[in-house]
Amino acid sequence: MGLQILEHVRDQLKQCNALSTDREFCEQWLGKSECYLRTLRYGHLSPSADAMMTCASKLSWYARQLNNSTQVHHKHWAGVFDQLRTDCVSAVEQQAQLNWRLRMNGSAAQ
Repeated sequence: MGLQILEHVRDQLKQCNALSTDREFCEQWLGKSECYLRTLRYGHLSPSADAMMTCASKLSWYARQLNNSTQVHHKHWAGVFDQLRTDCVSAVEQQAQLNWRLRMNGSAAQ
């Protein structure tokens, strides 16, 4: 699920011309290496909480900047960025809850 969210964020950022390449997304929006998404895809891995929250933080910052603009299309993208931020944070929370519940159930069985 987290990978799908990151890919959706990347696609939305490309649509509004906030970025042009996967490399730029990985390095500038996730704080990871240029091959981060490929590694996740081919390894069937979930994104790190660090990558998700770095992206969420940057989306939040840009949403605030865009919302302060007088241009209507900037306000539209502010709303889009804010929703994408919420999606990233929710994915981290869901994964964290799954992890602690699994640990709780594992310790109860011992």
